[in-house]
Amino acid sequence: MRTRLVSAGVGIPVVLLAIWLGLPGIAVLAVAAGVIGGIELDRMMRPDGSRTGGTRLVSLVVGPVVLAAVAMWMVTDNRITGDQLPITLTIIFTLALLLRGTATLGRSSSKRKASDWVFWVFAAYVGLALAHAPVLVQLDRGRELILLAILTTFAVDTFALFVGISIGRRRLAPSISPKKSWEGAIGGVVGGAITAIALNAAFEIPFTTLSVGILGAFLGVSGVLGDLYESWIKRRAGVKDSGTLIPGHGGILDRLDSVIPNLAVVYWAAVWSGI
Repeated sequence: MRTRLVSAGVGIPVVLLAIWLGLPGIAVLAVAAGVIGGIELDRMMRPDGSRTGGTRLVSLVVGPVVLAAVAMWMVTDNRITGDQLPITLTIIFTLALLLRGTATLGRSSSKRKASDWVFWVFAAYVGLALAHAPVLVQLDRGRELILLAILTTFAVDTFALFVGISIGRRRLAPSISPKKSWEGAIGGVVGGAITAIALNAAFEIPFTTLSVGILGAFLGVSGVLGDLYESWIKRRAGVKDSGTLIPGHGGILDRLDSVIPNLAVVYWAAVWSGI
Protein backbone atom coordinates (compact mmCIF):
# COMPACT_ATOMS: atom_id res chain seq x y z
CA MET A 1 0.00 0.00 0.00
CA ARG A 2 2.84 2.39 0.85
CA THR A 3 4.39 1.81 -2.58
CA ARG A 4 1.07 2.53 -4.29
CA LEU A 5 0.67 5.76 -2.31
CA VAL A 6 4.18 6.91 -3.20
CA SER A 7 3.55 6.16 -6.88
CA ALA A 8 0.29 8.11 -6.74
CA GLY A 9 2.07 10.98 -5.00
CA VAL A 10 4.46 11.21 -7.93
CA GLY A 11 1.98 10.57 -10.73
CA ILE A 12 -0.86 12.86 -9.66
CA PRO A 13 1.22 16.08 -9.70
CA VAL A 14 2.55 15.17 -13.15
CA VAL A 15 -0.98 14.73 -14.51
CA LEU A 16 -2.19 17.94 -12.86
CA LEU A 17 0.77 19.87 -14.30
CA ALA A 18 0.00 18.52 -17.79
CA ILE A 19 -3.64 19.57 -17.44
CA TRP A 20 -2.64 23.03 -16.24
CA LEU A 21 -0.30 23.43 -19.25
CA GLY A 22 -3.19 22.61 -21.57
CA LEU A 23 -2.60 21.30 -25.08
CA PRO A 24 1.23 21.03 -24.93
CA GLY A 25 1.21 19.18 -21.61
CA ILE A 26 -1.60 16.80 -22.51
CA ALA A 27 -0.15 16.11 -25.98
CA VAL A 28 3.22 15.17 -24.46
CA LEU A 29 1.51 13.00 -21.85
CA ALA A 30 -0.64 11.23 -24.48
CA VAL A 31 2.34 10.57 -26.74
CA ALA A 32 4.44 9.33 -23.80
CA ALA A 33 1.62 6.99 -22.78
CA GLY A 34 1.45 5.73 -26.37
CA VAL A 35 5.20 5.04 -26.47
CA ILE A 36 5.26 3.19 -23.16
CA GLY A 37 2.01 1.35 -23.88
CA GLY A 38 3.37 0.20 -27.24
CA ILE A 39 6.54 -1.14 -25.63
CA GLU A 40 4.48 -2.97 -23.01
CA LEU A 41 2.34 -4.53 -25.73
CA ASP A 42 5.39 -5.67 -27.64
CA ARG A 43 6.76 -7.39 -24.55
CA MET A 44 3.42 -9.05 -23.90
CA MET A 45 3.46 -10.45 -27.43
CA ARG A 46 6.68 -12.35 -26.71
CA PRO A 47 6.39 -13.71 -23.16
CA ASP A 48 9.08 -16.31 -23.88
CA GLY A 49 11.67 -13.52 -24.01
CA SER A 50 12.30 -13.91 -27.72
CA ARG A 51 14.02 -11.11 -29.54
CA THR A 52 11.90 -8.15 -30.55
CA GLY A 53 10.98 -7.99 -34.21
CA GLY A 54 11.90 -4.58 -35.58
CA THR A 55 8.73 -4.14 -37.60
CA ARG A 56 6.53 -5.28 -34.73
CA LEU A 57 8.17 -2.97 -32.22
CA VAL A 58 8.05 0.03 -34.53
CA SER A 59 4.40 -0.63 -35.38
CA LEU A 60 3.23 -1.13 -31.81
CA VAL A 61 5.17 1.80 -30.41
CA VAL A 62 4.82 4.28 -33.25
CA GLY A 63 1.22 3.29 -33.99
CA PRO A 64 -0.32 4.56 -30.74
CA VAL A 65 1.97 7.60 -30.79
CA VAL A 66 0.92 8.58 -34.30
CA LEU A 67 -2.72 8.04 -33.47
CA ALA A 68 -2.37 10.20 -30.36
CA ALA A 69 -0.53 12.88 -32.35
CA VAL A 70 -3.31 12.87 -34.96
CA ALA A 71 -5.31 14.80 -32.37
CA MET A 72 -3.13 17.82 -33.14
CA TRP A 73 -4.57 18.30 -36.61
CA MET A 74 -8.07 17.65 -35.29
CA VAL A 75 -7.84 20.90 -33.34
CA THR A 76 -9.45 23.58 -35.49
CA ASP A 77 -10.05 27.01 -33.94
CA ASN A 78 -9.57 25.35 -30.55
CA ARG A 79 -12.50 23.02 -31.13
CA ILE A 80 -13.56 20.06 -33.21
CA THR A 81 -17.21 19.57 -34.07
CA GLY A 82 -19.08 16.31 -34.22
CA ASP A 83 -19.85 16.61 -37.92
CA GLN A 84 -16.26 16.16 -39.06
CA LEU A 85 -16.40 12.91 -40.97
CA PRO A 86 -12.84 11.53 -40.65
CA ILE A 87 -12.68 11.40 -36.87
CA THR A 88 -16.29 10.21 -36.63
CA LEU A 89 -15.56 7.26 -38.93
CA THR A 90 -12.36 6.55 -37.03
CA ILE A 91 -14.16 6.34 -33.71
CA ILE A 92 -16.87 4.09 -35.17
CA PHE A 93 -14.18 1.81 -36.60
CA THR A 94 -12.36 1.68 -33.26
CA LEU A 95 -15.51 0.84 -31.34
CA ALA A 96 -16.21 -1.93 -33.84
CA LEU A 97 -12.73 -3.34 -33.24
CA LEU A 98 -13.25 -3.13 -29.48
CA LEU A 99 -16.53 -5.01 -29.73
CA ARG A 100 -14.86 -7.60 -31.95
CA GLY A 101 -12.15 -8.06 -29.35
CA THR A 102 -14.50 -8.36 -26.39
CA ALA A 103 -16.65 -10.85 -28.31
CA THR A 104 -13.80 -13.38 -28.05
CA LEU A 105 -13.14 -12.97 -24.32
CA GLY A 106 -13.93 -16.58 -23.49
CA ARG A 107 -11.76 -18.20 -26.13
CA SER A 108 -8.71 -20.25 -25.32
CA SER A 109 -5.33 -18.55 -25.61
CA SER A 110 -3.40 -21.78 -26.16
CA LYS A 111 -2.76 -20.99 -29.84
CA ARG A 112 -1.67 -17.43 -29.30
CA LYS A 113 1.10 -16.23 -31.60
CA ALA A 114 3.26 -13.12 -31.54
CA SER A 115 1.39 -11.92 -34.62
CA ASP A 116 -2.03 -12.44 -33.00
CA TRP A 117 -4.42 -9.77 -34.31
CA VAL A 118 -5.88 -9.02 -30.88
CA PHE A 119 -2.71 -7.20 -29.86
CA TRP A 120 -2.83 -5.02 -32.95
CA VAL A 121 -6.49 -4.21 -32.33
CA PHE A 122 -5.70 -3.27 -28.76
CA ALA A 123 -2.83 -1.03 -29.93
CA ALA A 124 -5.20 0.79 -32.30
CA TYR A 125 -7.79 1.14 -29.54
CA VAL A 126 -5.24 2.61 -27.10
CA GLY A 127 -3.85 5.08 -29.63
CA LEU A 128 -7.21 6.29 -30.90
CA ALA A 129 -8.59 6.72 -27.41
CA LEU A 130 -5.49 8.63 -26.30
CA ALA A 131 -5.93 10.87 -29.37
CA HIS A 132 -8.99 12.33 -27.67
CA ALA A 133 -7.01 13.80 -24.78
CA PRO A 134 -5.44 16.76 -26.66
CA VAL A 135 -8.70 17.71 -28.39
CA LEU A 136 -10.63 17.32 -25.15
CA VAL A 137 -8.42 19.80 -23.32
CA GLN A 138 -8.91 22.27 -26.18
CA LEU A 139 -12.67 22.51 -25.66
CA ASP A 140 -14.00 25.60 -23.89
CA ARG A 141 -14.03 23.80 -20.54
CA GLY A 142 -11.33 21.32 -21.50
CA ARG A 143 -9.34 21.27 -18.29
CA GLU A 144 -12.46 20.71 -16.21
CA LEU A 145 -13.69 18.03 -18.61
CA ILE A 146 -10.44 16.07 -18.40
CA LEU A 147 -10.57 16.28 -14.62
CA LEU A 148 -14.18 15.10 -14.79
CA ALA A 149 -13.11 12.07 -16.86
CA ILE A 150 -10.14 11.17 -14.66
CA LEU A 151 -11.67 11.82 -11.24
CA THR A 152 -14.94 10.10 -12.09
CA THR A 153 -13.02 7.07 -13.35
CA PHE A 154 -10.99 6.92 -10.13
CA ALA A 155 -14.23 7.18 -8.14
CA VAL A 156 -15.76 4.36 -10.18
CA ASP A 157 -12.75 2.15 -9.40
CA THR A 158 -12.89 3.07 -5.71
CA PHE A 159 -16.64 2.47 -5.33
CA ALA A 160 -16.36 -0.82 -7.24
CA LEU A 161 -13.50 -1.96 -5.02
CA PHE A 162 -15.19 -1.23 -1.70
CA VAL A 163 -18.62 -2.48 -2.71
CA GLY A 164 -17.06 -5.62 -4.19
CA ILE A 165 -15.09 -6.30 -1.01
CA SER A 166 -18.13 -5.62 1.18
CA ILE A 167 -20.96 -7.44 -0.56
CA GLY A 168 -19.56 -8.87 -3.78
CA ARG A 169 -20.79 -12.41 -4.36
CA ARG A 170 -21.41 -13.00 -8.06
CA ARG A 171 -18.31 -12.96 -10.24
CA LEU A 172 -18.47 -10.60 -13.20
CA ALA A 173 -15.89 -12.29 -15.43
CA PRO A 174 -14.15 -15.04 -13.44
CA SER A 175 -11.97 -16.23 -16.30
CA ILE A 176 -10.61 -12.73 -16.92
CA SER A 177 -10.61 -10.89 -13.60
CA PRO A 178 -11.66 -13.20 -10.75
CA LYS A 179 -11.87 -10.46 -8.12
CA LYS A 180 -14.48 -8.37 -9.94
CA SER A 181 -18.12 -8.85 -9.03
CA TRP A 182 -21.46 -7.71 -10.43
CA GLU A 183 -22.17 -5.96 -7.13
CA GLY A 184 -18.88 -4.07 -7.38
CA ALA A 185 -19.56 -3.09 -10.99
CA ILE A 186 -23.02 -1.78 -10.10
CA GLY A 187 -21.52 0.11 -7.16
CA GLY A 188 -18.99 1.65 -9.53
CA VAL A 189 -21.72 2.77 -11.93
CA VAL A 190 -23.72 4.38 -9.09
CA GLY A 191 -20.56 5.96 -7.70
CA GLY A 192 -19.70 7.31 -11.14
CA ALA A 193 -23.09 9.00 -11.46
CA ILE A 194 -22.84 10.58 -8.00
CA THR A 195 -19.26 11.75 -8.54
CA ALA A 196 -19.97 13.21 -11.98
CA ILE A 197 -22.91 15.20 -10.61
CA ALA A 198 -20.76 16.54 -7.77
CA LEU A 199 -17.85 17.45 -10.06
CA ASN A 200 -20.17 19.08 -12.57
CA ALA A 201 -21.47 21.37 -9.85
CA ALA A 202 -18.02 22.03 -8.38
CA PHE A 203 -16.41 22.86 -11.74
CA GLU A 204 -19.52 24.65 -13.05
CA ILE A 205 -19.55 22.63 -16.26
CA PRO A 206 -22.78 23.33 -18.17
CA PHE A 207 -24.10 19.76 -18.23
CA THR A 208 -27.60 19.37 -16.83
CA THR A 209 -27.83 17.29 -13.65
CA LEU A 210 -29.65 14.53 -15.50
CA SER A 211 -27.24 14.41 -18.43
CA VAL A 212 -24.10 14.41 -16.28
CA GLY A 213 -25.61 11.73 -14.05
CA ILE A 214 -26.18 9.56 -17.12
CA LEU A 215 -22.67 10.40 -18.31
CA GLY A 216 -21.19 9.36 -14.94
CA ALA A 217 -23.05 6.06 -15.03
CA PHE A 218 -21.86 5.47 -18.59
CA LEU A 219 -18.29 6.21 -17.50
CA GLY A 220 -18.74 3.48 -14.92
CA VAL A 221 -19.76 0.99 -17.61
CA SER A 222 -17.07 1.98 -20.12
CA GLY A 223 -14.43 2.04 -17.38
CA VAL A 224 -15.29 -1.53 -16.36
CA LEU A 225 -15.24 -2.65 -20.00
CA GLY A 226 -11.87 -0.97 -20.54
CA ASP A 227 -10.50 -2.69 -17.44
CA LEU A 228 -11.79 -6.10 -18.58
CA TYR A 229 -10.46 -5.58 -22.08
CA GLU A 230 -6.94 -4.88 -20.83
CA SER A 231 -7.19 -7.79 -18.36
CA TRP A 232 -8.15 -10.10 -21.21
CA ILE A 233 -5.15 -8.95 -23.25
CA LYS A 234 -2.91 -9.78 -20.28
CA ARG A 235 -4.57 -13.18 -19.88
CA ARG A 236 -4.00 -13.87 -23.55
CA ALA A 237 -0.35 -12.90 -23.11
CA GLY A 238 -0.02 -14.95 -19.94
CA VAL A 239 1.22 -12.05 -17.78
CA LYS A 240 0.00 -10.57 -14.50
CA ASP A 241 0.85 -6.93 -15.25
CA SER A 242 1.45 -5.08 -18.49
CA GLY A 243 4.76 -3.75 -17.13
CA THR A 244 6.67 -2.58 -14.08
CA LEU A 245 6.89 1.15 -14.70
CA ILE A 246 4.64 2.18 -11.80
CA PRO A 247 5.56 0.43 -8.53
CA GLY A 248 2.50 -1.07 -6.87
CA HIS A 249 0.36 -0.58 -9.97
CA GLY A 250 2.15 -2.39 -12.80
CA GLY A 251 2.51 -0.80 -16.21
CA ILE A 252 1.05 2.29 -17.84
CA LEU A 253 -1.71 0.20 -19.43
CA ASP A 254 -2.64 -1.20 -16.01
CA ARG A 255 -3.02 2.31 -14.62
CA LEU A 256 -4.90 3.76 -17.60
CA ASP A 257 -7.09 0.80 -18.56
CA SER A 258 -10.28 2.49 -17.30
CA VAL A 259 -9.25 6.08 -18.07
CA ILE A 260 -8.43 5.52 -21.74
CA PRO A 261 -11.97 4.80 -23.01
CA ASN A 262 -13.48 7.45 -20.74
CA LEU A 263 -11.46 10.23 -22.37
CA ALA A 264 -13.31 9.49 -25.60
CA VAL A 265 -16.67 9.18 -23.83
CA VAL A 266 -16.36 12.58 -22.13
CA TYR A 267 -15.11 14.23 -25.31
CA TRP A 268 -18.06 13.13 -27.41
CA ALA A 269 -20.52 13.85 -24.62
CA ALA A 270 -19.20 17.39 -24.48
CA VAL A 271 -19.26 17.86 -28.26
CA TRP A 272 -22.77 16.52 -28.65
CA SER A 273 -23.94 18.65 -25.71
CA GLY A 274 -22.47 21.77 -27.31
CA ILE A 275 -20.06 22.49 -24.43
